[in-house]
Amino acid sequence: MKCKTNETTNRNSRTLFVLIAVGFTLIVISTVSVLLDPQYRIMIYMTRISVGSKFYGIFTRENAGTLLQVYVFNVTNAEAFLSGEDHKLRVEEIGPFTYQEYQKNDEFEVDEETGVMRYIPHTRTEFRRELSIDDPTRVNITVPNAAMLAISSMLSSYPFWTKTGFTVLADRLQSKPIVDINVHSLLWGYDEPLIALSNTLMPGWITFSKMGILDRLYDQSSVPMMEVSIAAQDKYKVKKIDGTAGLNVWGYDNPSKRTRCNTLVDTYEGYAYAPRLTRDDSIRLYRSSFCRMLDLSYIGTVATDITPEAFVYQISNKSYSIDPSTECLCGQINECIEGISDISPCLFGLTIALSNAHFLYANPKVYDRIEGIRPDKKEHGSEFIIEPKVGAVISGRFTLQVNVIVKDVNYYYRARPFSEMVVPLAYFKIVQPQLAEEDQNDIKMSNFLLPYVIHGVEILLFITGLTILVYALRQMCLQSHCSAVHKNKEKHNDIVHDS
Repeated sequence: MKCKTNETTNRNSRTLFVLIAVGFTLIVISTVSVLLDPQYRIMIYMTRISVGSKFYGIFTRENAGTLLQVYVFNVTNAEAFLSGEDHKLRVEEIGPFTYQEYQKNDEFEVDEETGVMRYIPHTRTEFRRELSIDDPTRVNITVPNAAMLAISSMLSSYPFWTKTGFTVLADRLQSKPIVDINVHSLLWGYDEPLIALSNTLMPGWITFSKMGILDRLYDQSSVPMMEVSIAAQDKYKVKKIDGTAGLNVWGYDNPSKRTRCNTLVDTYEGYAYAPRLTRDDSIRLYRSSFCRMLDLSYIGTVATDITPEAFVYQISNKSYSIDPSTECLCGQINECIEGISDISPCLFGLTIALSNAHFLYANPKVYDRIEGIRPDKKEHGSEFIIEPKVGAVISGRFTLQVNVIVKDVNYYYRARPFSEMVVPLAYFKIVQPQLAEEDQNDIKMSNFLLPYVIHGVEILLFITGLTILVYALRQMCLQSHCSAVHKNKEKHNDIVHDS
């Protein structure tokens, strides 16, 4: 290497210092990029909920929701059971009758200062004939009269004169414990004299004039205001319902009775979950029709077309069990039954209860007086597949059965055959639709393309920075060597000159 003049050397030194700074900066950028996980930050930005964003638009319009496949329990031995000839009630499952949910969030607002969105979720349904066995108005069935049995059960602990008055009234109104109606009437409302009279005489207690299973579960007269997080770390977690961080109907309004059972910790509505889920995160599902939270249990992982690893959950086997997680559901009025969740506080005291379809995971004693109940984990169980990085629900299904808890009703001869029974009415198979193709493509890109692009850029930046840094340092070493040689020559020349 030919050594250069001092002026040239100084100019080269400045250039080399700039190169060192550039190389070091590129190495730092690539290293910090690995630590900050830009893939996650890009997806968080793409899924942000703020005015003008894609997801803001989704929440402000009506969207197709879950498919509701309804199966009803038809009684095949009504006369023999009511007469006492048959000790067991015999039922057969008929269905599905499928409905498509549509949800519109009224009064939607985003509060970026507090990191929440607020809305009132209104749901409507449309019948899907092509996914059903028949038109529900054309299928006649024989079913237990839920209204009559529930009122009889509710009054079982009342004084003698109240029960006597009820039996006289029920007989005069010719209310029957088993009725012949069509499926549509069972689901959306049939004329029951006891309900109609209660609505007339006590409108503050019974606010509806007809009794229908879906009509009650989809009651839109008192839909709560939801307050849901939009912050990156806990997005989609339910923070408050009607301004309260728990369910007052189960005792949250009493500070001394607040537990996880009635508090909205780890609770979601189910359309999406917080990003960066881990296997140890607890998640619960809430809808106002449930009247409670349902815990989800992590059971493993699965690869899908849009992600190499998705988490698989199911409704916890303990959701309808009697244990500390459900203790708030068992009060002085509500006597818990293993495998059954009484929701009467949400239905004007009527003893309606939820369970898994066909009483899956319940003690067989619950249905020992019912023939035709065949619980099957594959058919009546649940499965939720969730992409953990962004919390998107890839698919989901679970079942929910509506029953009537009939207590000791021996005081009333018409209801007596059902005494001390949990009577199934119908169950729903709730299926979450597939993600929109655009959302699938976004997740697929995030999981299969974006990581390679980001890591490729990180590697390129690191190699480029390292190359520049090595080159600059090598040039500085050579420059230092030339400087040392130049000084030695000058020293040698001075010695020769002096001699």
